[in-house]
Amino acid sequence: MDSGLAGKVVLVTGGSRGIGKAAAVQFANEGARVFITYANDSRMAAETVEEIRSQGSECHAIRMDLTDRDSIPQAISSIAGSSAGIDVLVNNAVTGDRKPVRIAEGSPDAWLAMIDHNLMSTYLVTRAVVPFMQKGAWGRMVHLSSDVAEDGMPGASSYAASKSGLHGFSRALAVELASANIFSNVVMPGLTLTERNTAEFDPGLLTQFARAVPAKRLGTPEDVASTIVYLGSQANRFVNGEAIRVTGGK
Repeated sequence: MDSGLAGKVVLVTGGSRGIGKAAAVQFANEGARVFITYANDSRMAAETVEEIRSQGSECHAIRMDLTDRDSIPQAISSIAGSSAGIDVLVNNAVTGDRKPVRIAEGSPDAWLAMIDHNLMSTYLVTRAVVPFMQKGAWGRMVHLSSDVAEDGMPGASSYAASKSGLHGFSRALAVELASANIFSNVVMPGLTLTERNTAEFDPGLLTQFARAVPAKRLGTPEDVASTIVYLGSQANRFVNGEAIRVTGGK
């Protein structure tokens, strides 16, 4: 099946590692012109760019601080200006403290900070990108959520709220922009074996989590990326406004 991605301009926020990197690599393998953003680690971004270029594909990295609202439209304009538009947006980057905080112990400021990091930043990036998709009369957006948005988790009320907010946001965009051939979908991974998760979780605990998955393993970044790439491709002709779980059946 032809993905139709050859020559398409794809922006993956937080594309230096984990799911974002896996998506960037797979988009590049389909012939897309890939741009990744990073916040602080320019070395890791450069390594990802070099890895993709070494395979004969196009990739560029640009710094974009999601906590700096002024930097976001500037970065988007820079990307669109150098590439004559943006066709596919993958809102993957997240920031914020992942430490569990029980509802009675957290502060309103910390709760709002998580919403700002994960939901407001997605709004700002999307708001800056949509005009370029409208100009090109085609676009695909994929927003990374989490199974926590539907399943919940103790100590994760702010995280769950920020991620479930993406679902309503994406659904509204899907209805608003479909007539312009612009689709918006959400991908909800379960616990995924990213570098960050394998470093933070005890191996025995990861094994325990895997046993709870009907597929009897945890997902990899590549598992999630394949769904992202399909939703972001021309092969996706009619999937719009959906929130798709990538959890191995959990």
